Amino acid sequence: PVDTAPVPEITVTLDNVGSDITDALEGAAISQQVIEITWRPYLSTDLNGPHMDPPITMTLTDVEADTMRVTGRARMLDAGNKSFPSITYTAQRFPGLAR
Repeated sequence: PVDTAPVPEITVTLDNVGSDITDALEGAAISQQVIEITWRPYLSTDLNGPHMDPPITMTLTDVEADTMRVTGRARMLDAGNKSFPSITYTAQRFPGLAR
């Protein structure tokens, strides 16, 4: 069954962006590649390294940019609707399955 619950998402905003970020976003829009962002939270009491291993990776969508700000929606992987195993076992790909 397909899970119809909403996928967790957050709004990401970057202020005072330079042309390097907007150029990279334009390149991603042209290539139709998925934009992934990684969230690595740090504790204010311990800045030696991130305190989440592995960090959360999200997909950035609905990106809007102007001269001062970039805003987008970051969604976590929709694991509930992902097939498992992700490989489709066919007789053509795995001849040992055919009798």
